[in-house]
Amino acid sequence: MKIPYVIDNQTNRLTDVLNGLLAEHAGRSVDVATAYFTVQGYRLLKDGLDRLGTFRLLLGAEPHAGEDVGLHANAKAVKAALTGDLNREPFTEETLRLIEDLIRYLRKDHVLVNLHDQGFLHAKCFLFYADRPGQQGLFDRFRPIVAIVGSSNFTGPGLTSNRELNLAHKVLLDDAEVEDPQAEKSVAWLSDQSASERISLKNRQLIKSEVGARAIIELEQWYERQWQDARNFKDDLIALLDASKFGQFEYTPYQIYMKALFEYFKDDLDRPAEGVGRSAVDLAEFQEDAVRKARKILARYDGVMVADSVGLGKTWIGKKLLEDFAYHLRQQALVVCPASLEDMWETELGKASISVRVISQERLGQADFAVDEYSNVDVILIDESHNFRNPGSQRYENLERLIGLNGGLGRDGNRKKLILLTATPVNNDLLDLYQQINLFTRGDLGYFAAAGIGDLRKYFLAARREVGDRSSAVALFNLLEEVVIRRTRPFIRQAYPDATINGERITFPERKLKTVRYDLEATYNGIYAEVVFGIEGLRLAPYNLEAFKKKGVEVDELEAGREQALVGIFKSRYLKRFESSIAAFRISVRRALEFQKTFESYILDGKALKSVDFHRAMRFLEREGEEDDALPTSKADELDASEDAKTALGTMPIVDPAQYNLRALHAAVQHDIDTLTKIWQRVKDIKPEKDAKLQKLKTILFKDLKGKKVIIFTYYKDTARYLYEQLGGDAGAAFLKKAGNPHVRRMDSGAAPKERVGLVQAFAPVANKRPELLGTEKEVDLLISTDVLSEGQNLQDCGYLVNYDLHWNPTRMVQRAGRIDRIGTKFDTLWIYNMFPEEGLERLLRLVQSLSAKIADIDRTGFLDASVLGETVHPRNFNTLRRIREEDGTVIEEEEQFTELASNEFLLQQLRTLLNKEGQEALDQLPDGIHSGLARDRTKGIFFYFKAGDPIGQGHLHFWRYYDLRENRIVDNRYLIANLIACNPDTPRVVADYDVFDLKEKIVIDILQSHQRQQSIQAAPKVIDPIQATVATAIQGYLQHPKVDRVQALDAIRYLNQPLPGVQVKELRNAFKAFRNDQAIDVLLQVVLSLKSRYGTIGTSDSGATARSLRREDLHLVCFEYICS
Repeated sequence: MKIPYVIDNQTNRLTDVLNGLLAEHAGRSVDVATAYFTVQGYRLLKDGLDRLGTFRLLLGAEPHAGEDVGLHANAKAVKAALTGDLNREPFTEETLRLIEDLIRYLRKDHVLVNLHDQGFLHAKCFLFYADRPGQQGLFDRFRPIVAIVGSSNFTGPGLTSNRELNLAHKVLLDDAEVEDPQAEKSVAWLSDQSASERISLKNRQLIKSEVGARAIIELEQWYERQWQDARNFKDDLIALLDASKFGQFEYTPYQIYMKALFEYFKDDLDRPAEGVGRSAVDLAEFQEDAVRKARKILARYDGVMVADSVGLGKTWIGKKLLEDFAYHLRQQALVVCPASLEDMWETELGKASISVRVISQERLGQADFAVDEYSNVDVILIDESHNFRNPGSQRYENLERLIGLNGGLGRDGNRKKLILLTATPVNNDLLDLYQQINLFTRGDLGYFAAAGIGDLRKYFLAARREVGDRSSAVALFNLLEEVVIRRTRPFIRQAYPDATINGERITFPERKLKTVRYDLEATYNGIYAEVVFGIEGLRLAPYNLEAFKKKGVEVDELEAGREQALVGIFKSRYLKRFESSIAAFRISVRRALEFQKTFESYILDGKALKSVDFHRAMRFLEREGEEDDALPTSKADELDASEDAKTALGTMPIVDPAQYNLRALHAAVQHDIDTLTKIWQRVKDIKPEKDAKLQKLKTILFKDLKGKKVIIFTYYKDTARYLYEQLGGDAGAAFLKKAGNPHVRRMDSGAAPKERVGLVQAFAPVANKRPELLGTEKEVDLLISTDVLSEGQNLQDCGYLVNYDLHWNPTRMVQRAGRIDRIGTKFDTLWIYNMFPEEGLERLLRLVQSLSAKIADIDRTGFLDASVLGETVHPRNFNTLRRIREEDGTVIEEEEQFTELASNEFLLQQLRTLLNKEGQEALDQLPDGIHSGLARDRTKGIFFYFKAGDPIGQGHLHFWRYYDLRENRIVDNRYLIANLIACNPDTPRVVADYDVFDLKEKIVIDILQSHQRQQSIQAAPKVIDPIQATVATAIQGYLQHPKVDRVQALDAIRYLNQPLPGVQVKELRNAFKAFRNDQAIDVLLQVVLSLKSRYGTIGTSDSGATARSLRREDLHLVCFEYICS
């Protein structure tokens, strides 16, 4: 073949020249020197290389930066470059076979590979010899033929597409090259004489060949010198190829698990602190980590929830974040907290010179709260944010208004940022969490589309339908990773064993449970069964009016379901108060009798009101003598006599009596009156001396806990007041003497915020920095409280807690324990006493459980909302109660973990443990795309982890997918996948025989389609509430109406075509309801325009930034794992 002298991949491609030479070179020798070698380079020449007699490959490296010049190349750098190339190669069957061929080729005896590590090897050459090597001189080089030297590396682009410059030197010339008039003419100037015509063509060929030979000989000599200076690299190269995703090296399941975690958390590992200046807030390491993560979340979503366990210092995390915004960035900030914490926040922020306005949740919840005063705040911190789980409450609506003012923008022109602090984001229902997160999504259901969550509400409802105790929280895992920071005490204790604050090591005391048993049946003097039976048989007709509609009258199914649930909830409430205290139960029976008799009076007058309206009216009556033993009577006359009550009743919708079977309704009410009267007669005379539960409490207080600082918790204010009267009031004189005259105080919702603060300081003067109260008559020794004290208070001076009631909601137990189990406690052991009835417990539990199950059945039909479900008892809680009774201390940590939802922190901790033991280098050196396999019971599938650069430049996109071959579906929940691949260092490798390439292709298609769906959601018009579309349509229909300004109407329609917070939607709904009655389009239009004027156009978040489409070539395989039974 004719070999061109210049080979530049433009006129002549080097791969074509080399393959032409190799085709004529079978059985002969070739030497190659290259600064870079790739498998795609090998692919281009592999057939010709395979036919050679001998082949030598000299590898080196070339400097990539100025500081590299003059340094020596090293095997580590070369291996890293080769590994990087292999990592970038797509995992295809074709490339897998190619690597197998390359490894097989390199293992041949006549193939050698050396690495030049005595300096950077920048040269590239391809040397061809005519020698046919024999066994005695396998690598002798005597007959050089062709040398190609220049810029091309032994890579795919170097041989085909890069603009290169290579020069060929050759010994064998064809006739055209010997007789070269152009060349002859170009050298004519060198001499006055022409070349002798007597030189034959053959001689001319030999002369030119000698020149080519000389160049090749010197190149060959140069090559030999470099070869001798190099070291054998053949086995290293084979090992490197074999260790890649294309090789046969057997990685362990644990290596794959750690590889997945390392690559997932890599961007966050060892990230330097991002503070914007000096700090007056000293934090422990785990708190600093939370701040770092919160900053990142706030930058992306304008909202974050810090949901660490109680007692871990969420306040200080919030304080540090406020320092960022309010101090360093000089932004307007607002703290919304329970009234009892106002002073604490103001004091702590003042110490750090952080200028922030602080308001109480109670003040925010007032109907006349001046929302507009806070319209320009840039950041809002909400402490105890779980108190904003009811979107229908006044405080929630006012907060939505505050956030929505100025189009949701702060003074600096950016979206208002929300920092939510809560240890219990979910109290009874997952929608508790949804309502809190909805505060910063502001009605935009597609807010998290970029995270793969198309419709936020549907996402929560799907999670809520999941079966199992904890799977609902797990189903939210991908969202929680985006916006929630949550760490449990056990996790902090394990992950940060040496954590300190202000140089003092943080310790975590042991929590111990102690059961105190009492005789509930003895308290009720043999009438226990009668009371329980009576409550079970109550019909509670006022709460279940839909059930009494006449035949043929339409029944509101939604309202009927809600009413049936309310009946169950009221029965449960009676039973809970029955267990709490005789005083609380007696008051409940009195109120129920008064209510039923009053309701009966109105029925007899032919009037009917809904129960909720009746209750609202009766609040206007003063409650006196609730402990009076007189038989409760109807309050109808008092209601009629009360101007306030009469006014209220006049504004309430009257129920049409003609729609109801009043005879049946009255019979049901009379049945309950008879039952409640019998119960009242049996319980009204039970005295404290006969109260076995109270007497048992007194015993442990003046015996086991004498001289100790103790806090007693109860669910009910009536019980708290009863206990205070019997322990600290006049009735408690004998007890006080026995107990050593402790100072007893009570706290409940009736106490003013300032009074609460004073009580907390008096009870825990050390923790609240009031040492002057220690040992004085002002110091409180025994504090009786409702759960009004279970939020954000520091009570570390106390080491003993008594739960007077059963734990119907174990979340409350976690909150209560967190009041005394806080950073800074000096106790090694904290004792939690729990009072349980010896007899009758199981029947009580069975009845409440049965009622709760009925409510859950109604909920599954879709008839209930979160406000109703908030009163129910989760089925899991009954088993938890039994475990508490058996003093199973692990139940607190388990409940704490459930409260914290599913977290990725346990994954991060496992990774940190490995990094501390083996260092990051071990994981850095694991190639990409590697695989292993493990055994799991009743499991069949394969896990793939792909990574891609974020198209909008925010780090990386991580795609964890599990192809479940048992159910033929793809799972993307990272929590579930992490639990599938989690294993130990000694977990055996078990690889299944699945078609990995077919499954990989399905996963890739799923990823690309999912990403495309996300983009479509982001690009599509935002989902709006149906009432917005209805109002917009109504206004559009009146565009030509004389009362309608067309420009204003179009402006209103544009305003309505954006997601709106619930409070604005509610105002629209009310306005449209009025419009349907009066058809006053001008009034409806003015309502919309006033909303627009007040709130403006909703600001957008960068979280929804539209990115370019994800392409197949963007997906980079990190690792995969076979999982089989």
